[in-house]
Amino acid sequence: MSMKLKFSSIRNQSIFQPEFQSFSANGYNVIEFKKQPQAAGGIAVVYAPNGTGKSSLTAVLGNEQTREDLSFEAIYNDNQVIQPEIKAFHTIGDQISRNVIEGETSDYLIGRDIRREYALKKKIAGGFETAFNELNSEYKSDYKTTKVSDYLLSVMQVRNPEAYAFVRDIVNKQSKGKNIDRSLFLAYIRDVQKQPRLVEINREKKEFVISNAKIIECLMQIDLAQIVANADVKEIEQNDDAINILGKYKHLHSCIVCDNDHIDGDSLLQRKQERRKCIYESLDAKTKGLLKDVAMDSRLGTDDPFEIKNTVLAFISSGELEAISNLREEISNCVNEVVDEMIVALFNIFVPTPMYSWWDEYANLLETQPTLDSEELLYIQEIISENIGRNIRIARDVDNDHNFKLMLDDQELLGLDRSEMHLSSGEQNFISLAFAFLLARHSKQEFVVLDDPISSFDSVYKNKIAFCIIKFLENKKQIILTHNMDLIRLLNVQLKDCFNLYILNNVDGGRNGFLPVKRDEKKILISLSDLVELFQNKNGKLASIIHDKRLFLMAMIPFLRGYIHIMKNSEDLYGQLSRLMHGFENGSLDIADVYKKAFGYEVEATEVISVSDILNVPVTGFDIIDTVEYPLLADTLTQTLIYYHTRMKVEYELVNIFNIPHPEGQVLLLTDIIQKAFRPAAGATQEQKDEARNNRVFFTSRKTLLNEFNHFEGNMNIFQPAIDITEAALQKEVADIESKLIQLRAENVAAH
Repeated sequence: MSMKLKFSSIRNQSIFQPEFQSFSANGYNVIEFKKQPQAAGGIAVVYAPNGTGKSSLTAVLGNEQTREDLSFEAIYNDNQVIQPEIKAFHTIGDQISRNVIEGETSDYLIGRDIRREYALKKKIAGGFETAFNELNSEYKSDYKTTKVSDYLLSVMQVRNPEAYAFVRDIVNKQSKGKNIDRSLFLAYIRDVQKQPRLVEINREKKEFVISNAKIIECLMQIDLAQIVANADVKEIEQNDDAINILGKYKHLHSCIVCDNDHIDGDSLLQRKQERRKCIYESLDAKTKGLLKDVAMDSRLGTDDPFEIKNTVLAFISSGELEAISNLREEISNCVNEVVDEMIVALFNIFVPTPMYSWWDEYANLLETQPTLDSEELLYIQEIISENIGRNIRIARDVDNDHNFKLMLDDQELLGLDRSEMHLSSGEQNFISLAFAFLLARHSKQEFVVLDDPISSFDSVYKNKIAFCIIKFLENKKQIILTHNMDLIRLLNVQLKDCFNLYILNNVDGGRNGFLPVKRDEKKILISLSDLVELFQNKNGKLASIIHDKRLFLMAMIPFLRGYIHIMKNSEDLYGQLSRLMHGFENGSLDIADVYKKAFGYEVEATEVISVSDILNVPVTGFDIIDTVEYPLLADTLTQTLIYYHTRMKVEYELVNIFNIPHPEGQVLLLTDIIQKAFRPAAGATQEQKDEARNNRVFFTSRKTLLNEFNHFEGNMNIFQPAIDITEAALQKEVADIESKLIQLRAENVAAH
């Protein structure tokens, strides 16, 4: 079942772009939760760089009253309208600004009966397990029923579907009753009106039915109307008897029955066998089946209290239905009584244990008190003890009706100010967030919103928080907002492919909304190894999506430089690639060869690319790779190449216009070039100083020029350039930079 949340509007003052106010128009208004295995919840991760509006979105969804400047409207699964007043979202914001644990003890723990509830829970679980195992043993020993497909259970399914549903799961070797709703089961077996009324069964016939279920099943399922009468069929039995005798005494020269001295045993045996075969072959398939599977089954022998063999042979011989119909009715009644006995055993499953009193007491506690799964509390306690050396415990509050209270060593935990904790920020944050997850787990809200839950944690706690998200919130629909790729990767480590991934885009003129990331792209976004495998052309995937090999290799140069740097290549390919990334250089390099050395795949036999090639590459009309299969990667390569070209162009022009020296071997970064180009000369007027300042600000504030591709070294995040600028905005910025360079060239010519 899909779990889709469709927004029609999101408004938080002027923070979100206009597209968010009429959201359904652009199609990026849907968040679909990835269903969790064996749980009711689902996860959607929304990746959003800082400044995109994560905290603002959290504030909107946590708002409980529609205001003109703060509102949203959504529909869940096309039938549930959600607005602030519905209070559908439980939000977990930045934990730094709050006390370690918020709320009341009753939000996390049961009151005075907590120990009793846990004891009852353990007893009830053990009681069910024991009872189901004992019932299984009884069915196996007394009724020879060991699997769901057995005949008696098929009769039960028709006769009493409600009982069968429970018995089926108990008998199942995998589940052994684990999938049964305990409350529904107890309500059923305690209803005396549903318990069958037993009648006395003939013991011999009952045992026959149980021991010969296959024969009974064949007899009861045959369509009598399809049986063709054959008067010769009785001869089959006679021939069988004669064949048995002749086979045993054929070596004698006189008949064992009549003392006739002139018999040929072998010849007579052959005649009897041929006669039997002739009669049998003359029967139709249905009659043969009835004869073979029922009347002639060796298990009948003399132990046939229903006289099945004689009745079936008589029926086949004469075609008369009365006797065999009466037989089947008698057997059916007996089978039904046996099945009723099995159902009564189900009703007596907890006799003589006090299960009912345990359950009633436990159910009463659940109705009057909130619950907490002890496994969660023990997990938090174990982590705190292991990493902090402190203990969380539950103590009686003698001043508050002996309710329980949470203690951290000797301090009450709820509402305790951080300054009194004597813990590091990471330790405080972990305790705070873990209990915030518990609060969310037991809240009434269906949806939980988490705003950058690991942003303030070190590596010791990040993985533990990812585990808590998966475990504690498994029955909630979660929207996890983050700019931290570590969290995305850790969630995937804790439970593979457990979330759908979106990119929150909120820029002027952009594709704004929740942009879905396809499965293949999600893999390469999460895992560097998967990204490298794609670049290695594993399974031929890369070759199938490249449209322009030369442009692809050009766009890969910044990433290649970072990757080669990690590889510590002995040929100084890193240095050669670095020289290819400065507009004032004049080198060239066979990038196809570098790519092959880096990834082992030959994109092209040779592809020499120079600084001049990058400077002259067009900045529109790119078709580098398949935009349908890998839209994010396609955007990344396109925009990376435009960033690369534009930065090179600015370096080249400024160095030449302002005659900036660049001695060989000296590292000259773009920021250095901008500072040198627009440094006011001695004696400059204020107007000239202002103009120089404005030019510095212009170039240093351009998005395309701010990116020095440092993200390719260290974390190798190839995707960063592609998620926060649109094609239109990018082209406008390139055009503005080109216009500025034309202006500077013209001014320089005029000045000289």
